[in-house]
Amino acid sequence: MGALGQSLDVMTEAGGLPFGGVGAILAVVMIVALRLMLPRKDLRVVQVPFVMLVAHIALAVVAILLPDGLGQHVCSLVALLLILVTLARLGFVLLVDTIAARRITQPIPKIFRDILQGLVYSGAVLITLRAAGAQLDALLTTSALLTAVVGLSLQDTLGNLFAGLSIQAQRPFEVDDWIQFDEREDWVGRVVEINWRATKVSTLDDVEVVIPNGLLARAPIKNFTKPSIASRRSVFVVVPREHSPFRVREVIERGVREVPGVLSEPKVSVITRNFTDRGLEYWVRFHIEDFPARESIDGRVRDRIWYALRRAGVEIAHPTHDVDVRHDDEALKKRQDGAAMAGRVQALRAVEFCASLSDEQILGLAQGSEVRPYAPGEAIVHEGDQGTELFIIDRGDVIVSVGDRGGTVEVARLSPPSFFGEMSVMTGEPRRATVRALTDTSLLVVGKDAFKEILAAAPELAEVLSLALAERQEALSSAASKPAGRKVVNDAVEERSGQLLGRIREFFSL
Repeated sequence: MGALGQSLDVMTEAGGLPFGGVGAILAVVMIVALRLMLPRKDLRVVQVPFVMLVAHIALAVVAILLPDGLGQHVCSLVALLLILVTLARLGFVLLVDTIAARRITQPIPKIFRDILQGLVYSGAVLITLRAAGAQLDALLTTSALLTAVVGLSLQDTLGNLFAGLSIQAQRPFEVDDWIQFDEREDWVGRVVEINWRATKVSTLDDVEVVIPNGLLARAPIKNFTKPSIASRRSVFVVVPREHSPFRVREVIERGVREVPGVLSEPKVSVITRNFTDRGLEYWVRFHIEDFPARESIDGRVRDRIWYALRRAGVEIAHPTHDVDVRHDDEALKKRQDGAAMAGRVQALRAVEFCASLSDEQILGLAQGSEVRPYAPGEAIVHEGDQGTELFIIDRGDVIVSVGDRGGTVEVARLSPPSFFGEMSVMTGEPRRATVRALTDTSLLVVGKDAFKEILAAAPELAEVLSLALAERQEALSSAASKPAGRKVVNDAVEERSGQLLGRIREFFSL
């Protein structure tokens, strides 16, 4: 230990360790502090300062061993520069990246950090030059002309630098904001980095675009992330003039309201925008938060508009200059209509409580029915809503769910030829569950009016239908305990049938 202490004294006295070794000791203390304060994944930031510290000590030892002369002087200067840069880097990480970052809410912009680090390192170089004997005043004076020449040659680079400083000071956008940086609508992307020269933007095509800060400072910037992450989107649709604008707007609003990704607040709005050669143009306006998925959401909105208008019997307008030549074939049309009607009759025959109806009565229901398409995920009926329609699944699958403590629980999945809504169409009771289309779904819908015509002509059918409904309810509620295929007829069924008969008669005014 005595020999080691004597050696350190010799190194200090000889000037091998700048600041009498205090700089090296301070660097060690800061390295230990950072290892204790930083998480393990961030400890790599002390690796380079540690290497420079070791190199500093090695050069200091070499300076001690060398005789007085140029070699010793150069080693001492390099050792001084290394310890200054080490202290500057460790101090910056400790004060700015660790202590200050924990006390401020927003991270320090990268361009400010780079400039601050550059100033600190420049100070270390100036101190080293001063120790080497350079006259800084004369150096700065004689470099004025050189500075002017460099400034003229780098005016674009300096312009980008000051533009970057202006962007960071005014904050028109930040990292992770979605911006449009040109008049072209496809020049939209997420800000990845803002540095001293340029801003990096990643577009939806996963292409990185590097934009000089000077160009951004002069360009109009659209920020889709501020002041709120919610941004409004627009879709336009043209409908023939013969349809009531009030009804069209209502149909579109109802169809778009539950599209995944469309916000409930602010509400969807539809306005009549313009009269065109094709018809009335409607402007559909809605808000989204997931801006990267905006094109997908726009597509889903257009899908729902098509389904909603199709269910309402409203066609999207065709260009007026199109020439549509058709050869009417009455026989073919009759065959197609006959096949469609036969399909409806077959679907109605699959409904259990309609099995007792005659062929003529079934045909009457088929003629009074309509086919409605639904998009995947679209709600067909909501739990608690009033309804007077029976739904028969012709194509696709649906999910039946009920509310449970603020959420929903799936209770069944139905496929063709299943049906639902029989209690609502016969008694007018509220819907007991929410039903949504799982896939592209087509439903045969029979309303109250179609049943009313049949019951008005044959009131005795009310008793038959009430018994069939009671049997279906009893079978559904006790399917697990009843042998398959046995007809459910007991006192509970008769009591329920009597209750349903009264409600049917009251609902249809029989």
